[in-house]
Amino acid sequence: MKRNSKNILMVICVLVLVAFFPCAAISADNVTIVGTVNADYQIVTDDNQVYEVDATPKGDEVVLLINKKVKVTGMVEEASGVKMIAVTAYEVIEK
Repeated sequence: MKRNSKNILMVICVLVLVAFFPCAAISADNVTIVGTVNADYQIVTDDNQVYEVDATPKGDEVVLLINKKVKVTGMVEEASGVKMIAVTAYEVIEK
């Protein structure tokens, strides 16, 4: 009987975890930022906000555009004051 209680408790814990992870992914919104790519794999906006570019296929393309102004769309996460953008789309803005 004790073993069944442990199994039931484990199943409930797994279900709770599974229920919360999709909610976090769904609640994240895409944002669009405009800034200049620097040599440190960052995008710096006109108001000096710095975004680290996450290693995604589109992000890998963006970081090659050093000193170019770009408009990027993606999901932003912030941890310890560092903003990271996972780029899903971008375009180069001609000056």
